[in-house]
Amino acid sequence: MDLTFFSRHKTISAFIIVSVVLLFASFFLISVSYGRLAQSIVLHFDIFHGVDLFGARASVWWIWFLGLAIFLVNNGLAYEFYHRERFLSYLFLGANMLTSLFVLVALGVIISIN
Repeated sequence: MDLTFFSRHKTISAFIIVSVVLLFASFFLISVSYGRLAQSIVLHFDIFHGVDLFGARASVWWIWFLGLAIFLVNNGLAYEFYHRERFLSYLFLGANMLTSLFVLVALGVIISIN
């Protein structure tokens, strides 16, 4: 993979920078509040049924690593599809940004509930 490819295109760079900033913010959020979490945390809360999923506090790291894996896969796919189908490349990068945002929101909600 040619890493200078991403720096040559401003739109692609903007998508990636926003995604990295959101992932870094979620990493920082976990790092700051991990010590205050209980050993068993609430992972899912439904307004109609209440709490229906508990997990270990290490689960917040798994959520972050899943977001990082999706980020890496989408970047690889965006690179591969750029010269064949540019629209798909931008679609993968947009999905990257949304996934990073959803990871940040989900982790923020999980940490604030606990």
